[in-house]
Amino acid sequence: MIRAYLPLFVLLLLGCVPKKKHINPNEIQIQWELLENKILPKPSHQAKFTLINQGEIGLLPDWEIYFNTIFLSLQPEILSGAVEIEHISGDYFKIRPKIEFPVLAPGEQYEIVYQSGNFLTKNSHAPNGLYIVFAEQERGYSLEGYTAKSFDLSALSQAVEGMPVPIPTAEFLYEQNRNMHLMDQRSISPFLPSPKEYQWKEGELTIKGDVWIDAGPFPEEAIFFANRLSSHYKGKVAVGNHQSASVKVRQSRRDMGKEGYLLDVGEEIIIEASQKEGAFYGFQSLLALMPTDFFSGIQNELRFGKISINDGPRFEHRGLFLDVARNFQSKEAVFKLLDLMSFYKLNVFHLNLANDEGWRIEIPGLPELTDVGSKRGHSKDEKDFLWPYYGSGPDKDQSPNGTGYYTVEDFKEILRYAKERHIEVIPEIGVPAHSKAAIIAMRKRYHQKMAEGDEKGAKEYLLEDFDDESVYLSAQNFRGNTICICQESAFTFYEKVVDAILGMYQEANVPIHTFHTGGDEVPKGVWEGSPVCKNFIAANPDLHHVHDLPNYFYTRISRMFQKKGIQTAGWEEIGQIEVEEKGKKIARPNPIFADAGFRVYAWNAVAGWGGEDMANQLANSGYEVIICNSSNIYFDLAYNLDPDEPGHEWSGYVDLKSSWRMVPLNNFFSNDYDMYGNPIDPIELAKGKTTLSEVGKRNIKGIQGQLWTETVKGQQMMEYYLLPKMLGLVERAWAPDPSWSSIQDQEKRLIRREEDWNRFANVVGQKELPRLAHLFGGFNVRLPRPGISIKEGYLYANVETPGLLIRYTEDGTIPNNGSPILQNPLPYKEGIQLKVFIPQFP
Repeated sequence: MIRAYLPLFVLLLLGCVPKKKHINPNEIQIQWELLENKILPKPSHQAKFTLINQGEIGLLPDWEIYFNTIFLSLQPEILSGAVEIEHISGDYFKIRPKIEFPVLAPGEQYEIVYQSGNFLTKNSHAPNGLYIVFAEQERGYSLEGYTAKSFDLSALSQAVEGMPVPIPTAEFLYEQNRNMHLMDQRSISPFLPSPKEYQWKEGELTIKGDVWIDAGPFPEEAIFFANRLSSHYKGKVAVGNHQSASVKVRQSRRDMGKEGYLLDVGEEIIIEASQKEGAFYGFQSLLALMPTDFFSGIQNELRFGKISINDGPRFEHRGLFLDVARNFQSKEAVFKLLDLMSFYKLNVFHLNLANDEGWRIEIPGLPELTDVGSKRGHSKDEKDFLWPYYGSGPDKDQSPNGTGYYTVEDFKEILRYAKERHIEVIPEIGVPAHSKAAIIAMRKRYHQKMAEGDEKGAKEYLLEDFDDESVYLSAQNFRGNTICICQESAFTFYEKVVDAILGMYQEANVPIHTFHTGGDEVPKGVWEGSPVCKNFIAANPDLHHVHDLPNYFYTRISRMFQKKGIQTAGWEEIGQIEVEEKGKKIARPNPIFADAGFRVYAWNAVAGWGGEDMANQLANSGYEVIICNSSNIYFDLAYNLDPDEPGHEWSGYVDLKSSWRMVPLNNFFSNDYDMYGNPIDPIELAKGKTTLSEVGKRNIKGIQGQLWTETVKGQQMMEYYLLPKMLGLVERAWAPDPSWSSIQDQEKRLIRREEDWNRFANVVGQKELPRLAHLFGGFNVRLPRPGISIKEGYLYANVETPGLLIRYTEDGTIPNNGSPILQNPLPYKEGIQLKVFIPQFP
């Protein structure tokens, strides 16, 4: 009998053994601090993590701490501490204690010091998104007690002392703004983008009571305007052929082009246009003529300065690109952005729906793409969802930036919303690189189908060669992010996705003309270790090396698009081929696709990198080109070098003036300094470079600003990154080339340019920023810091965009909207604080 009870006794005894108890993650504090930051003799920094146990039990060394940063060497050197720092993928790292790491008793702390081959300039570049995973658990816990000690401008100035790096101190900003002064509103453009021709007239037109709009041949555009007006006007706004109509829309007797219009505000308002797009933009201009306080509430009357405008766009393609793959943006945020675009007459919305870090659109028949590819959180192997890139956190269900996608109905709503605003939506599903999310999702599908005994179904959409031993690392530090294009399933997959998206356009009754295929940044070394590709090349006499595969791939997919009546588009790389010249491998236009109708987006025009004329080369060779200069209109680049300004800096810094001063057809004039602050001589820069031929000029179809979102988390940050610098793009896309852009003499051109810049900046400061504070519910615009100069005991201040207010305090507190306005120089004393504000409406 005793033996019969022995197994039960053992089980009961084992059940009494206590489980390992872990410290509450909220009782773990981690501090990060920059210890050393050097740019010479080579870039590097030293930093320290301090791990502090604030709990009541010991912290056992059976943990792993994960974090995100793009700005760390893949193998940082550990200078102090029994740990390893391991690069996992992309910006994703982990800290693992070695066997000799001690148990951290309550109240104890432990320092980890490392060195990396990067020079840090931004507080936002510090490690972020920290969370901890205990050994026997699969769940990650966010470390809410993490803090990163910030550094300031003075520390950055000391690190680059003696170098021309443009550190935006208050004195530096004052010098930048030295030519800025307030101008009379009648001496500047009535709104942005500046009309082609306009003439102010005496007086104002005031309308009270009911407002009737005679829509003429453009009823949809009139109804859209009426709805806009009604949301801010107490009176009735109606569309109809009323004899006392205040606004009359007419078909132009001459051809004004697709988007041209005439607008005359006198005793009545008359809009003339040849086509509905022109009428729509005439109405947008009429809205822009409203006083800047119009959108701040409900108005009793409508007031317009009397004016005559003859207007039309410079470029047919006036685009804005938004990446929702790296960090997601909600459908509602996209709607608001489309409203902003239409108001400022941008007409192409380029939407990046998939990348390594996320798949953001539902594809019927391939549920794994969103079941797996649209979610980010902690996992061991990315089998069921993606790792939490860009600090998106360990919980896939609590990750608004990392997790999310548009359903079929969501996307159709976006398409209809854009169409109503005369905006073309160009989808991007980038291939063959930048495809890690799709590859992982289709891997999941493969294993599920194989488990079900469906080998054919498993291989139907497979995107990888499981035996591939290629060694490569993408520009964003991803491995295994490039589709194996040597197997037919890659093309089956891509056509399946394309057809699904084209079907959404059809169901939404929205036309599609162009599909963007990405094509950029295919890593060196891909396919070289793939047995599938080796056999495929051996079986195809037209192929000799993996270098031949991109041409094969784009020949295949371009034929597919041609059959569907869709234009093939991609980043500039799809129109390039690598050749050897003077012992160096460089990119040149690929003659194979020069006359294939490709539209290429030229982005890599960084001064000093050698590609400043690539857009010219491609256009002269026969490619349709969209100018996308990273150094001018990549809006994810930080406004400046201030450590508190978030954003990238690989192509320099982009602010309002950077985007405004771009010369689309002469990129050599687009920048004054390189990213390190060295002056650019445009004549020297242009030597040996290609200029645009007459054919090339005709092939430049437009310009487009880009917002990649590795560092953009949420709608508020998106708006901050875009505004106000997007307004420079708006001006260059619509308005004619400024007169200064054709002046060859450098000194004369810069003088004329500064005069024009002051006029433009006055429009921004006096009109656009006050309006944007309330337009469509208000935007989170970035306001500039004031420039300051101390001279002979007085404090002088200025601002980049005249019309904004500088308020001050003298007791060291931060100014607010009730603080006095700085109107004259102040006697200088310690403790004075300045801040820029938008004027408040009564």
